[in-house]
Amino acid sequence: MSEKLGAALKAAGVNRIVLIRHANAAPPSGDMPKKGSDGYPIHDWQRDDQMRPLTEKGKKQCTVAREWFHKDVTLTANKVLVTSGAQRASQTLQLLGEQQAKKKGMLSSLFCTNADVVSMQVSMELLPSLHPAGIAPKCEELFDKNGYAPLVKFYAMEGGEAALSEYAEIVAGEICGLANKVGSFPGTTLSLFGHAVFLNAVAMMLCSKVWAADAGTISKLTELDLGECEGIIIAKTDSSCTLTHKTVRPHEFWQ
Repeated sequence: MSEKLGAALKAAGVNRIVLIRHANAAPPSGDMPKKGSDGYPIHDWQRDDQMRPLTEKGKKQCTVAREWFHKDVTLTANKVLVTSGAQRASQTLQLLGEQQAKKKGMLSSLFCTNADVVSMQVSMELLPSLHPAGIAPKCEELFDKNGYAPLVKFYAMEGGEAALSEYAEIVAGEICGLANKVGSFPGTTLSLFGHAVFLNAVAMMLCSKVWAADAGTISKLTELDLGECEGIIIAKTDSSCTLTHKTVRPHEFWQ
């Protein structure tokens, strides 16, 4: 599907995609075995993992990340804000989407319709494949056994690069459908809220197969460590694309 995605994005007027990892979240509930152990069920995150809320630390991370999101991305540049089905991703979207109302100095949620606040008319869409549970079993297995790491670590594992590439193709198909749906909306950007290392894999698909990034950008992305509530901004140029890693580390809320 990646070969069709470039045309779909062009037709929709999308020339920038922002991939944002969720903020710090609570661990799964219940007495779960240690991840990677024989007693750990591969598909557990289809249940408890989807319901994990942000912690207070995660909410504080969002207040910090909101600054670069509004400055370097801006709400009005977005055709739509997109989230996985996991609660921690949708909560991160909502907290980064909050804006400072100018008239009364209060916080305004992009989902709020109260007449006393300034509400941005930016809709939210669900993209189920941004969370790989149930659709990419090899990716689930690798992640459950090894935890988060940059792409370079997964590429060194047997079948790792192929599994992440296949997963990214699934996401490409869903983004194609989304682009067709929101093509008439104002804006030139899609901001996707999801999960590392899977967002890294989607970024690699966009850079290597859709917008023809140069070798230096590909190398940078392979090594990129996407922390909590951090972003990857991929912007199309005339013949290639640029990649920017949005991070505020070192910072007390990322310790």
